[in-house]
Amino acid sequence: MSRSVRDILRQVGKDNLKEKEQEKFRDKADEVAALYEGEEKTEVEKQHDRYRKRQEYASRLGPAAERLPILSKEEQAQREKVKPTRKRIEFEGPIEKLIEKYKDPKVVFEHLSLGQLMKYELDEKTGCIYEKGEMIFDGKQLVKSKE
Repeated sequence: MSRSVRDILRQVGKDNLKEKEQEKFRDKADEVAALYEGEEKTEVEKQHDRYRKRQEYASRLGPAAERLPILSKEEQAQREKVKPTRKRIEFEGPIEKLIEKYKDPKVVFEHLSLGQLMKYELDEKTGCIYEKGEMIFDGKQLVKSKE
């Protein structure tokens, strides 16, 4: 029976055809289920069933491309504004040059590289900078300079 005839029958109120088709489908599904009910599944069949269930779940979610967050230019600009800028840690020069340039030991420690941070210690209270236990800066001037 063609679709147009089915549509006309549905509009008239005789939707028995669809119900009959659904009943046929249920009967076939029950027959197939009865066949599989008594059988033990092998490990490969179980793995295949799990794969098919995952596939079915993914198909209900829709295509992956539609689930991706697509941002407009305005949203991207807003994200860039909100994103915090990270301080880059890079070598600016030896500690003597940094002390001459910044003078404040706390500011000097903000500009040290990772290697320099591991090498030098800052006494927060006095502002002294130590290298391997020896003072190289007393908070006002260089005590020891490398030669």
